[in-house]
Amino acid sequence: MKINCESARPLLSSYLDGELSEAQAAPVRTHLFDCPSCRESVQEGKVIRRWFREAREDVVVPSGFSARVARRAFAGDPGLVIPTAPVDAPATGTLLPFILKLSVAAAVALFAFSLWIQSMSLPSGEDLQASDRSWMFEPPPPPAQVREVEDSEPDGHDLVEGGGPEADRALEVEGPVER
Repeated sequence: MKINCESARPLLSSYLDGELSEAQAAPVRTHLFDCPSCRESVQEGKVIRRWFREAREDVVVPSGFSARVARRAFAGDPGLVIPTAPVDAPATGTLLPFILKLSVAAAVALFAFSLWIQSMSLPSGEDLQASDRSWMFEPPPPPAQVREVEDSEPDGHDLVEGGGPEADRALEVEGPVER
């Protein structure tokens, strides 16, 4: 007779304890031969039983202990009950799912932003090597220098509109000019 996992699992503990008859144990052994999952469960059970067997000490039970336990159990005595404060159940609203979704969206946005920043800060070029970091330390452009220039055009055109004493002078800018 073949048995499946559903009918074998409840019998595994009894099989390990040797409580099954030969007629009951034979199908379980056959199933254990074929099923690695149940075989692993039996191996784990053997390890646990071996641990308890090695750690076992002879426990001395006081006389009348079992009679007192039985009497209290049949009387409905729940034993020592430690009162605990009721735990408030968390509100089952939509706040937690919203926060989780918001966190995921923020993480995705942060990841995309970091990829964009990384792509923007990396130089491009065929001759650029990973050890070349000179692009990071380029000196800033020199500040624009302004100097006064005399009107050297003989055609009579003023460099500064409006004429007057400033008409023959203009400002010349050298270098980059920021607007």
